[in-house]
Amino acid sequence: MESTTTQSPYRINFGHQEVDRLIEELEKLYAETPAEWLATEVVEKLMCAELGYEDRDEFEDALNGSFIQFLEALPNVEISQNERGFSQFKFKPELPREEWKPKKFSVKITSIPQLWNVCLKSPYARAEIPELEFEFGLDRRTRIDTIYNYVASAVFNLATHVEMSHLSEDQKDKTVDCISSLNALLDVAEPWTWVLHDPSGMSTFTNMDDVIVEDLIEE
Repeated sequence: MESTTTQSPYRINFGHQEVDRLIEELEKLYAETPAEWLATEVVEKLMCAELGYEDRDEFEDALNGSFIQFLEALPNVEISQNERGFSQFKFKPELPREEWKPKKFSVKITSIPQLWNVCLKSPYARAEIPELEFEFGLDRRTRIDTIYNYVASAVFNLATHVEMSHLSEDQKDKTVDCISSLNALLDVAEPWTWVLHDPSGMSTFTNMDDVIVEDLIEE
């Protein structure tokens, strides 16, 4: 059985709340099913019903494409055809700890299209932008998002922190400066680097062309 690895120009709007709901429901459905491989057509119908879509057209509008394209855009999903030629998929299993291979993933961002590369960050990986000495918190969960949305979410969270917290003027000024610097990265006026330190080595990207992968010294 050979897996398909077709690279699709289709792009999920990961910043959309509905997409988060779709991914969450898909992962839940897969976890509750004993079979390793699931028929894509059957799962599509189940998700339409579970999530309250009237028909396939409405479901594909939410996906901004077909269900197959949606699955192809998820880095932790593998797609193949069964012996009868029907499409099926499975989630790639998490490696047991004894099989971990610590890796460092680096992407030099020099153009805006690179920001739309989808990054699957394992629960054990930490992300950083060394040019700003900025590190993203270790949230202990798998996250699938574009590099753009990782940065944009950090901007939103920091802005909310400034509004909701009682910061000193000095702390507020430093946070606002950080927000400004992060926002500037999204315009890619100058090259910068997206780095993942992953002791499990399970992180990955939809497009690995610009990704430098190195062995990571245990941290």
